[in-house]
Amino acid sequence: MAARHREWWLGLSEGERLQLMLDLANAGIEARVGMLREEHPEASEAELTALWTEERYRDSLPADFLARAVAAIRARDD
Repeated sequence: MAARHREWWLGLSEGERLQLMLDLANAGIEARVGMLREEHPEASEAELTALWTEERYRDSLPADFLARAVAAIRARDD
C-alpha cells in the first residue's frame, strides 16, 4: 500500500503537492477552530482566532510578542 501512495505522490506536480499540503493544513485549522467554537460558543471570530493563535504559537514565539499579536487580534472586535 505504501508503495502505491509513494507512486501517486511522486506522480503529482510540485504545484499539486503544495496545494494538497495547504488543503490539509487548512482542514486541520478549521477542525481545531470548530472545536474551540464548541468549547467557547459565545466567542466572536476574532476571539476564536486569538485562542487558536495562542494555542498554536505558545511554544514557538516569544511570550511578549505573542501577547501583543493576540491583543491586536482581539482589538478587531472593538
